[in-house]
Amino acid sequence: SGLTAVSSFSYGYYGGGRVNPVSPPIIATVDRIDFSNETISAPGNNLPLAREFLAGTSNNSYGYFCGGDEAPHTDINAVATIDRIDFSNETTSAPGNNLPGARYSTAATSGNSYGYIAGGYQSSFPNVLATIDRLDYSNETLSSPGNNLASATRQVASTANDHFGFFGGGLSSPPFTYYSKIER
Repeated sequence: SGLTAVSSFSYGYYGGGRVNPVSPPIIATVDRIDFSNETISAPGNNLPLAREFLAGTSNNSYGYFCGGDEAPHTDINAVATIDRIDFSNETTSAPGNNLPGARYSTAATSGNSYGYIAGGYQSSFPNVLATIDRLDYSNETLSSPGNNLASATRQVASTANDHFGFFGGGLSSPPFTYYSKIER
């Protein structure tokens, strides 16, 4: 549980998460699914930091694993870390820029030129964010596109097409409110 995924045209990559949803360990494992035959394998390169509740965004060349909650999960240990997987050789590295603040339980969606990371918890409970950060794929820098989610939201889901990214559902900070809204 708590893992995320990125994809190229040929493969999907699942990274991080927790082996057992009730107790540690939190893992750094990256697994690959081959879209041509639906087999699962390990490409051999894992994330440098074990973490869960991270977000994933990707373009045709790279996948980016963003933020998350690192081990040990005895307290909130949110990170701002961004790790990159190079789809051409399946190596992981740090592109050099991280999120502007530590957060987890975020969502990310991908466009042709940018990835968008939205919502989530800050480094301490119950601070939930409405923030949207934009990752520019051309130079791997982060910026604020100027618009945020309408409400502070965590555990939101995302999807995109060539023109728009959509964020749906989620949960507010206490007092908890479950959202059924979709934002574009």
